[in-house]
Amino acid sequence: METAYQKVKVHNELEWCQVTDLSTKEKIEKLLLKHRVSYFVKWEKPKLFSNDKFGTCIFCVNQLQKEIAEEAIEGLADEIRGKIRFINRKVDKTFY
Repeated sequence: METAYQKVKVHNELEWCQVTDLSTKEKIEKLLLKHRVSYFVKWEKPKLFSNDKFGTCIFCVNQLQKEIAEEAIEGLADEIRGKIRFINRKVDKTFY
């Protein structure tokens, strides 16, 4: 018996923003959870001769929840928003 689900794989995630600071990452995570925005985090390791030990954290959100996520970020202070770099591009890799 066939299931009712479609066999089409849908990729509607956006690489939304990029953060290089751990405290900023935690604040963004709390905001997204508070506003019930689904997300996942991709990590990029630091370069070989870089002084950065944290690396880069990229938040990926669903395209349909992008506006909600942007409204949530507007509540942050200007000094924190200055540490966030918005990317807004489609995720180019398939994870399954």
